[in-house]
Amino acid sequence: MLKSILLLVSFIFLFWFGPKTIFSNSTDDTSLIVQQDDKTGTITVLQAGNKQVVLTQNAGENFRPYIHPIMSPDGKSTLTEFSPPHHKHQTGLYWGLTSVNGRNYFTNPGQGYWQRVSARIIEKSGAVVKWQTVYNLLDEKGAAIMTETQNWSMQQDNGKFLLSLEWRGEAKTDITIAKYPYGGLFLRMPWKPSINGEVINIARQKNQKAEGQPATWIDLGMQLDGSEEKAHIAIFDHPENKGYPQKWRVDDQMGVGPVPTRDADRVIKKGDTEIIKHRLVVYTGQFNDVELSKEWGKYTGKDPIWASIELWNVAKREAMDAKFLSPEEAVKAMTLKDGFMANLYASEPMITQPMAFCWDDKGRLWVAENRDYESRFTGFANDGNSRILILEDTDHDGKADTKKVFADGIPFPAAMAVGFDGVFVGAPPNLLFIPDRNHDDKADVNDIEVRLTGWGIRDRHETLNSFHWGPDGWLYGCQGFATPSRIRKPLGKGKLFKHKDPFPEDEILKGDGVDINGGVWRYHPTKDKFEVVAHGLSNPWGIDYDAKGQIFITACVIPHLWYIIPGGIYLRQGGQHFNPYTYTDIQTITDHSHRSAHGGASIYQSDAYPAEQQGRIFMANIHEHAILTDILTPKGSGFVGSHGDDLMAANNAQWVGFSTTIGPDGDLYVLDWHDADICGGSVLNKETGRIFRISPQKTLAENWKGRYTDLNKMSDKQLAELQTSKSDWHARRARVILQNRAFKGNLKKGTYNILWNIYQNNANVDYRLRAMWGLYVTNGLTNPELVAALDDKNEYVRGWAIQLLWEDGAPDFNRHKVVNTPYAEWYRDLGAPDA
Repeated sequence: MLKSILLLVSFIFLFWFGPKTIFSNSTDDTSLIVQQDDKTGTITVLQAGNKQVVLTQNAGENFRPYIHPIMSPDGKSTLTEFSPPHHKHQTGLYWGLTSVNGRNYFTNPGQGYWQRVSARIIEKSGAVVKWQTVYNLLDEKGAAIMTETQNWSMQQDNGKFLLSLEWRGEAKTDITIAKYPYGGLFLRMPWKPSINGEVINIARQKNQKAEGQPATWIDLGMQLDGSEEKAHIAIFDHPENKGYPQKWRVDDQMGVGPVPTRDADRVIKKGDTEIIKHRLVVYTGQFNDVELSKEWGKYTGKDPIWASIELWNVAKREAMDAKFLSPEEAVKAMTLKDGFMANLYASEPMITQPMAFCWDDKGRLWVAENRDYESRFTGFANDGNSRILILEDTDHDGKADTKKVFADGIPFPAAMAVGFDGVFVGAPPNLLFIPDRNHDDKADVNDIEVRLTGWGIRDRHETLNSFHWGPDGWLYGCQGFATPSRIRKPLGKGKLFKHKDPFPEDEILKGDGVDINGGVWRYHPTKDKFEVVAHGLSNPWGIDYDAKGQIFITACVIPHLWYIIPGGIYLRQGGQHFNPYTYTDIQTITDHSHRSAHGGASIYQSDAYPAEQQGRIFMANIHEHAILTDILTPKGSGFVGSHGDDLMAANNAQWVGFSTTIGPDGDLYVLDWHDADICGGSVLNKETGRIFRISPQKTLAENWKGRYTDLNKMSDKQLAELQTSKSDWHARRARVILQNRAFKGNLKKGTYNILWNIYQNNANVDYRLRAMWGLYVTNGLTNPELVAALDDKNEYVRGWAIQLLWEDGAPDFNRHKVVNTPYAEWYRDLGAPDA
């Protein structure tokens, strides 16, 4: 069926093409010319076409070599400054070590410290030009202790200048370059107190927050006189450099540079040579971190994704070295977007090792404690004390007051969704349904059902996760690429695993089933059907849909944000696509990057937050220890995800947020695994676990009657009317209840009339869609009515009509009265779907 859906969707959707590069061509002639003037001690680089000077290398006899000026590619601005009032010793772009055998060559650029050996042109013209300076660093007696060679090359590329440096330091005697906060390559741009400028690195740390931080690259942009656009110089570190990724100096006047001796002395033995490489990118226009990472990839020969991945080990070390914060201290450490606040909803000892959470119809938060997790590659049932808890905030102050144990002893609970008089639990290798038919908050343990089996746990990070009720009445979930799985019905009633049972690794890929090793899947709770929605991706651990029912997921390692089209085949982190004829795959919708490891996805559709937050996707980020937002904007047949404001920074390197959810109060809740091993290589603290609530200081949520009521006690009429609620949480939960009542044959007469009136007559298309979904999941929408919707004025209603018509196979349009649409004619020509 999905193969045919893909054909249909392909008719509507085109591949989304990414944003245009930030770099634009400024001249057709990219040739350069180098000229040397021995009298002035300068080497000048000019554009061949217009003879415009773009850079000057100053190489005086007894003065430190430096580059000044560097002109912007459009020729309108000077990007460097020589000897500014605030730091007289800073000389444009230069190399200066702070303490070489006790002598400071950073703040002493003149005579008695530097002695020119040579300065020469190596390649004088062409697409790439090269030159070299060689200087001795002198001791107090005037003897050379180090010979410093700077090999420079320069080229133009797509409207930007690329300036590459290979620095070589040959020790004439044993050399110790002392540990110091600055020293090495350094850039001084023309800063002034009122400057519109910003320093930002690959980790999105800005200005003074980037000071002393490791990064693969850093960008400095300033609005300079003479230019309408910001002028930028980005500096790249190189993987071959010792200490890579190096830490950076960012001074109070936006002077920047990598510091090879930031953490430790650097020793060079007599006769040895130290080599350090860097590249600078000079450009004007808008900063774009994705484009800079691509440029870094061209320079280093690495995939651009490694520009961010290189920071993994940095984040791990930071967490290991960080001070452990109590739950209360963790709240105090947080910084939030103006107008917001954080509080502790629950923490240890109430909960420990929380791997998943979800809401029930009473507004209670269910938590899966996965105490069987040991490491990425070990652990399944050794502890035997994993639990499913029910937490309740009885007075609605944002803090859990009570805890109940719904079930215990179920190995490795990784995902949950409450509904249909019980809870669906992802506990590999199984998808379980644990009923509570009398609603006494205790599992009916003798009636637990193994609905599906075949999920692996080769990588415990990448098993089934992020359960989520879709608008179409299916249960959606994610699966990582590194854990091959073959999903199928169990033999007989299947096996329920218990304490100390071994994981059936040898059985996972045996027999028939549906293969998945990365992607999004769905399961229908009453039709007992399983399908793969999309293949590929990396380790997706967050899924949600927007007001139009469009699905988005977040992922780790690869770019973080994806728009999911049913039947789509997406970029993979590794491995091979099942379809051998996949010649290209669908790419990310994001136009920017964050530090790797996103978890959770919550599209804001409630009433507590300000209007500008509506429709934004909220994500936790493990390596940034933060809650981030992206703005989802329709573009062509897809979307663009662009930077939104960061909601919260934990300022706590052991904060491990990887799941988010919007509550009945309209606030955002985030789950924090909390451990010094943030990547789950091991469990260093098994007795931690936190849930935080992020709320406005002045909530806009209306406390209407029934907001905190047990929705199960509402009538069908009331549940149907919730489809026009400002709180999408209530609309979603209401549809799950109505779907269950319809399945059991308990839906009251008149319910369809209410939903149909909203669907046909409401001016708000979001409410129309909710009613449409409500009608469909309760069997209140017939195929003829869906065919009629193909002519609806709204494209999303038409799109959903297409998807729902094909849910159970190709409809027979010849049987229906409404067949005079081009869609129907096209479907008839397409034929029946594959099995």
